[in-house]
Amino acid sequence: MNSRDLTPFEKANLETVQLAGIPTTLLFVTATGLQKSIMDATLSVRTLLFQAGVHDFATQRQGQAYKRILPGKLLLTDRVVDVLVSLYRPATKKGDPRLWPAHFTRYAKPDDVFVVSVFGGVLFFLNLTQSNICEISRLGLITPSVSCLAALRRETSRVTDELLAKLYQLAAQGPLRSVCHGDTAIGRTIETALGIPINSSREPDYKGIELKAKRWREGHGRTRYTLFACVPDWTLSPCKSSAEILERYGYARDAVRKLYCTVSTLKANSQGLQFRIDADLARLVEFTWSGQTRKEDVAVWELGRLHKAFGEKHKETFWIHAVPVKLGCDDGFLLSEIVHTKGPNLAQFDDFLEDGVITMDHLIKKNMNRVSEKGPLFKVTPGRLNDLFLSAPRHIPLA
Repeated sequence: MNSRDLTPFEKANLETVQLAGIPTTLLFVTATGLQKSIMDATLSVRTLLFQAGVHDFATQRQGQAYKRILPGKLLLTDRVVDVLVSLYRPATKKGDPRLWPAHFTRYAKPDDVFVVSVFGGVLFFLNLTQSNICEISRLGLITPSVSCLAALRRETSRVTDELLAKLYQLAAQGPLRSVCHGDTAIGRTIETALGIPINSSREPDYKGIELKAKRWREGHGRTRYTLFACVPDWTLSPCKSSAEILERYGYARDAVRKLYCTVSTLKANSQGLQFRIDADLARLVEFTWSGQTRKEDVAVWELGRLHKAFGEKHKETFWIHAVPVKLGCDDGFLLSEIVHTKGPNLAQFDDFLEDGVITMDHLIKKNMNRVSEKGPLFKVTPGRLNDLFLSAPRHIPLA
């Protein structure tokens, strides 16, 4: 069994672990795995290890000679057990990735579900099926496992709590007066209030935490969330620049040539542009139809580059909702809520591209012979934002 629905008991234990604030994923125990002392390192497990910077199965060679051993801890109800975790790819067949915590059969039964997390180069395992961590925490009892989770929470939350405290203070002051106009006004206003210099860096905004601000009002919450900007790989693309894409597929409006449109895998847009995923080459391809059946490629992104952009941008993010208000003749924003996310799920990212849940916006225009490109912006449907992360997002009201 590779997966199943969690029971309410298991879900409660999982939520308790996730309060530590570190990315998690699930490991489903099978009878075959216990008998053979092997567990599949599923895609979500591989993603977790890769994003934590502790192991990359994709570059690991097959065979026992290339096995890696990492430190691990089993969080039991009454104690924490140190174990060594084997990460390897067998020499047989395709070398499907495996992992095995030492003495695992002592603590697991068929159909058990473990939550796995990584911090400081250490793998943490807790049996959601057998543990009573939720009830112990609810009663306020102090056990080695509870103390371990509390220590992780303190370690991971220092900067998070610092930023959250500043945003609480800003929200308590009432509406913020906008420092500029346009689409970037809310983000720049919040960054200015926090004392963050305005720059074009692609690095996270506040000590490793990305800030994403969004206007929030009745009927407006259905707009997409912007994830990141990423231009095509021009060396792989038939079109070699944004200017060439604009020239071929743009339109004239108010004496300005523009290409403002959304591209998805589901169907061609009004400019005839659409996405497809080339699984064999691990690429996202933008194309248009030339006649009834022939496809003409426009631009290409390597999926690995999109993964890197998403993973680096959103290791930890505060998605800030702000309600527009009027302050006399000026615009203002009232901070209302934060959605706090950690641990981007790269496997889900590809699925969302395929399903049209993640789309891309071209924002190209030519004015006075100058071409400007504000994107391409990759965005996600708001109702699916939560599913893009390994840990459950926190919704934090500010007003």
